[in-house]
Amino acid sequence: MNQTCSALSLDWSNPKLLVPLVFVGIGFGILVYVLKISFDSILLKRKGMRTKGTVIGYKDVGADKYGKRSKALLVRVEVGVKVWEFQSLLYWVVPPFAVGDTVPVLYLDSKSEIPTSALDNWEELFADAILLRAIGIVLLVFGSLLLYNFNPEV
Repeated sequence: MNQTCSALSLDWSNPKLLVPLVFVGIGFGILVYVLKISFDSILLKRKGMRTKGTVIGYKDVGADKYGKRSKALLVRVEVGVKVWEFQSLLYWVVPPFAVGDTVPVLYLDSKSEIPTSALDNWEELFADAILLRAIGIVLLVFGSLLLYNFNPEV
């Protein structure tokens, strides 16, 4: 049985190859970005310091298709003489915390004026990476299948 690998017989000058290559490229790019945000989250979780922050307000981040406004938490953190504010990455139609509530915060002090900060929960740290990883894998697999089954005569 004489079979040749379809990847070796591809005519790379064929413009029809552009679509599967775009899928593979975008999928690969998303997965590289996911690695970066995952490593940042893991670093914050492992080396970050825990403290408490105070919800000082909400930031309007847009509306869903039904017109319901979504809000992100604005959190103020005070550690010694250092005081800073940050916005949560997650947002809700009905926020789980009221203004004045205390929330758990992870922060990593750096040379910058404002430390890297996030709410201390898995959704804030890893939800984006999980969702983007799934999207990247789907695009990569779909593009790879298109390349594997590529037929220049179609």
